[in-house]
Amino acid sequence: MKFKIAMMVLILTALTAVQAKAQSFEFGFESGMNFSTLMGSGANSLSPTGTTSSRLGFVGGGFLSLNFSPAFAIKPELLYEQKGAQISGTTTDLESDYIEIPVLVKIGLGMPGLNPSIIAGPSFDWNTVTSLPSSAGTVNTSDVGLVGGLEFDFSKFNINARYELGLNNATALKNVSNGTLTILMGYSFI
Repeated sequence: MKFKIAMMVLILTALTAVQAKAQSFEFGFESGMNFSTLMGSGANSLSPTGTTSSRLGFVGGGFLSLNFSPAFAIKPELLYEQKGAQISGTTTDLESDYIEIPVLVKIGLGMPGLNPSIIAGPSFDWNTVTSLPSSAGTVNTSDVGLVGGLEFDFSKFNINARYELGLNNATALKNVSNGTLTILMGYSFI
């Protein structure tokens, strides 16, 4: 836990120092939906039938984009995200809601109009709410993930699609991690 707090302090300090060098910045809100599931060899042991499927969830929050050039930006976000999975053969699905802080690098592809960009970076997640079947044991309180995807900018609006792979065990069972496909629409008012 101390390591994760130290990492967050280091990242926020670095972002503060980097902001002074940025040519411009944007601040805004974004929301959308995600499709999350549990992955790994331990995921099938959560269900009496041996199968799990994706859960549809809400995601929303804010972002800050530190633009160093039209082709490069650092984009930290603060999101509330619903993850988990539908577990066949049980009356309770695994539902885990997280406060998530992705710190993304945004690399513009230099095409006019849609202005597509590649986004990638780490994500730090803290579990806030959990509902789970007894077969899952307990849910871990935090997760670290890798995020990758595409973003399209239209003036003050953006749309992005990304995939996040959780690197930690999502539950007390071994080899169970989060896998989340997220689609967001954002608006920058600064």
